[in-house]
This record gives sequence, structure tokens and C-alpha cells, in this order.
Amino acid sequence: MAKRTAGLTAAMLLTFTSAAPALASEALVQDICTACHTGEDGGLTRISGQRKTPEGWMMTIVRMQQAHGLEISPEDRRAIVQHLSDTQGLAPSEAAPFRYALEKDPNAQESFDEPFASMCARCHTGARGLLQNRTAAEWTLHMDFHVGHFPTIEYQALGRDREWYKIARTEIAGYLAERNPLETAAWADWQAADKQPVAGDWVVITDLPGIGEAYGRLTVTGDASPYQVSGDFVTADGTKHPASGRMNLYTGYEWRANLDIGGTAYRQVLALSADGNGLQGRQFDRSNDALGAPLTGARAGAGSVILGTVPSAVPAGAAQVQVVGTGLDTLASSGGTAAANGFGAALSLTAEGNGVVTFSAGGAEGQIAHYTSVDSIRVEPEFTIARVGGGSDAGPPPVPAYFNAIGMWNGPDGKPGTGDDVRIGRVEAQWTVANAHEHAAHMKDTEYAGGMQPNGIFQPAIAGPNPDRPFSANNAGELKVQAKAMGQQGEAMLIVTVQRFIDPPIR
Repeated sequence: MAKRTAGLTAAMLLTFTSAAPALASEALVQDICTACHTGEDGGLTRISGQRKTPEGWMMTIVRMQQAHGLEISPEDRRAIVQHLSDTQGLAPSEAAPFRYALEKDPNAQESFDEPFASMCARCHTGARGLLQNRTAAEWTLHMDFHVGHFPTIEYQALGRDREWYKIARTEIAGYLAERNPLETAAWADWQAADKQPVAGDWVVITDLPGIGEAYGRLTVTGDASPYQVSGDFVTADGTKHPASGRMNLYTGYEWRANLDIGGTAYRQVLALSADGNGLQGRQFDRSNDALGAPLTGARAGAGSVILGTVPSAVPAGAAQVQVVGTGLDTLASSGGTAAANGFGAALSLTAEGNGVVTFSAGGAEGQIAHYTSVDSIRVEPEFTIARVGGGSDAGPPPVPAYFNAIGMWNGPDGKPGTGDDVRIGRVEAQWTVANAHEHAAHMKDTEYAGGMQPNGIFQPAIAGPNPDRPFSANNAGELKVQAKAMGQQGEAMLIVTVQRFIDPPIR
């Protein structure tokens, strides 16, 4: 299974980086797929009854290679994924609730009602099942597919205590057919909608884990996938990190890019807004997708837009702030002076005590807090997991966790941790870990599970078994991540668990 997973990951990289794309067309699908799929109602059996994300179609094709001996070149595979995503993809509104799975957000937590939760989301994310639309007949066949490919499914935990196959066919298939049918108004409207070319300049704001908050300007060139992307990301101290790579645009809005940013390989899983002028999603380290952050962007010249500031907050005194956005030539501020630049506008300010500087341009508004003190510290995320790893040539690598310390002021009620608290922004903090509870202390989790780095990254220990622990247990543990700043301390919960052996594009 680990070998197959590695093949799947390699295939994904080939798909999104191929420099010689084949012609994406129905003719290519017919040529490649009709060796197994027969024609029906103007389409092909099984294929014509489904709609999926680019990652979903890629997983399907790679499964055909691994399980059924399909021979296909990387170029043809990329082209077929492009064609099927464009003609049988998901509308933006259909994918929106479950983008966390496409973006590999390590902090996302799912909650589904029964019986879908234990019937489907016990083996993979619920999002994986809901990021596809099918005919009623196809949903029923999908239940049969599970038993055919995974015959032990009825004997696994939460499967053997029920008539899994009967429930899948009589309840789950019908539920999914009603919830995620093949034909929807959302998909018909999206197919008919006018779409802007993606080429042009984009102003973006994000965070480079271990480096800091960053803004950038990316230039997209080309007439079709794969597009060329180039530009720079800049951190608060003015350091530039050159960016370059390729991007595929699927379904008219699904942006998938592999970029080199300052010598580190990054992956972007983003979505264009309906008007084609905005970007939103997640950017992460390709070698370890837990190290990533949200990214938002705006098309340069598309009106006045303020995405945020870098840094997100500043200590009181003299400060240089980049207001990130576009169309900010007339930026007016309640404090300091502003000068437009290619990333928005540079704001020079001098402020005393605790307070907020506001600014606006062309109807777009923003603000930045300046501070000498905070009332509390919030650690974000409040809960997440890390995974031990390494320790052998064949084992999966460790999965770290990335935390930020956020300064907070009490709101009108004067109490911390209530709904009216005021978010200041990111602050510098000192990081430590503590045992989460008495049993964790007994197991000495802080000694074995891993440790915090000064930049807010938790680095897990190597995978076990560890002969120094009771029963030679793995180096798992339950920890409190602690951030201390300006006399205040915040905490988050961290579960350090076992390795991730199977890692498909949609988990």
C-alpha cells in the first residue's frame, strides 16, 4: 500500500508539472478509456455519470493504472484530467464547503450526522465522498466498488457491528444521490458563466512557515495550462523571496501551482472568485503539507482592494507597514503617511500606546493595531495534531505542527476569552510544551514526543518503538503548546500521534 501511495504522489506531481501537454479533448478520452469503458448515451460507462475535482479525477486515473494495468503517458494523463475537470467538474459552490480537504488543512475538523459519519467518514474524510456528484445508478455502483476493492470493509471497526453493505445500498446511496446528484443548477450556471482569463498580475498575502508573514506579486503568463508563474514574496523586514513555477487552471477556477519560493518547493491549492478577480486558498510546503498557511489575492487593477497588512500588528512607536492590495493610490490613513507601490501602499506611522490606525481607498477599508501591552494571548490553531515519523528508510516522514501567537485585548465586558475580545494580530512569543494531563506526565510525553522551535513549529520525535518507554511505546503524546508574551500566556492542545502511511491527494 505504501508503494502504491508513493506512485500516486509521483503521478500528481507529474500531472501538474508536465511541460508538454497533450490536447485535452473528448477524442483523447475516447482513445484512452474505451479499452475498458463502452459507449452509452453519448458518453462512456461509469465516466459520464460522475463529476469530480481535479484531484478526484487524478486519483481515478492512477487507480486505473495500479489496479487495471492502464498504460498512459504523463502528458495524456494531465490532459484527460484537464478535460474531465473542465467538462465534468464541480461548481465553485459545490466544492466550497469541503475545500479544506483539497487544501490539506491540518487543522480542519469534520462533523457529520449518522449514518454517513460512521459508514463513510470512518475510513477517509467525509469531504472525499462529498467532493463528487453522480447519478443515482453510479452512487449505487460506488457502494459495490467499495466491497469489490476493499472486501474487508464489513469486518473493520464500525463496519462489523452492522450490515454495512445493506445500509450502504439502501440508505447511503440514496442519501448521496439526493444530496450530490449529477445534474445541478449550480453546475449548469457555472458552465454557462463568462470567465476571465487567469493571465495577468496578482497581489497576494500569506505566511511562509518558519519565515513569517509575507506579501507578494505574481505574474501569470500563457494562454492555457500549464501557465508560467513568476514574481516575489516579501517578508516584513523587506527580504525578497523570488517565486517561479507552473500553474494549471481547471474548471475555470481551480488554481493548482507548483512554485519554487526562495529555494523551497511550495504547492498552491487556490480558487478564483466568481468574477475572476480574487484568489483564496492555501499554500504549503510540498515536502510537508502541514507547513502552510492561507493565501488570499486580488487581480492587480481590479478596483480598490485591501487584503491585509504585513506585519499584521506592530509594537507602538515608529513602524513601516505594507498595506497589501491593489488600487490604493489614494490611500488615506488616520495616522502616518502612505505611498502607493506595486504591492498596494507602504504606510509609515508613529503611534503611542495601544490603539488602531485605520485606512481606506476607493471604498476599501482596513486597519492595523499598535500595542504596548496585551490582555491575553491566543494560540492558533487551538487544537491540531502532529505525527511522529522517520527512523527508517521506508517510514513516512514526521508531520510537524505550526502555531502562531495572537495578541488580544479585552472587549467592552473587560473579560478575556469572550466574544467581544479584540484581535490585535500576531505577536512574538516564547514557545514551550507541557504535559496535557496526569497520564501524559506519567508517560513523560514532553520528553519523548518532540519539542517546539522558536518560530512556532513543533517538531515531532522519530517514530518508535521506543524501548525507554513503557511497553516500548511509540513517541506519541498529548501536549499543551504554550506561548508567552508580554506577561501573558496562551495554550493550545496538540496530539502527537502515529505515522501517516497512506496519503492520497484527497485524504
